[in-house]
Amino acid sequence: MNLKGIKALRKEVAALRRFQPKAKDLEALAKRLGRKKTDRGKEPTYVSEKFPDLRPLSIPNHKGRDLATGTKNSILNQLEDDLLEWEDSLDHDDNTDDT
Repeated sequence: MNLKGIKALRKEVAALRRFQPKAKDLEALAKRLGRKKTDRGKEPTYVSEKFPDLRPLSIPNHKGRDLATGTKNSILNQLEDDLLEWEDSLDHDDNTDDT
């Protein structure tokens, strides 16, 4: 992941906030952010492979029905936290290269 990729994903998150995405759209975004589906809980749950300290993310998938607005926003907020972790990781890598 690089800064250009993070910028593109930020734009995608902003676009998903403007309409009602399906669960598969959010699942695809979670996978691009390095999350992997795991057998955990009642709903499909994704954990970050790169950042194990991030909370597991559940994305309900009920046969194509729309997600509740609050659920959608909560998922997008958590995916934005993933983006922040990626940015911090890149900043840390850049700082260690300078030494």
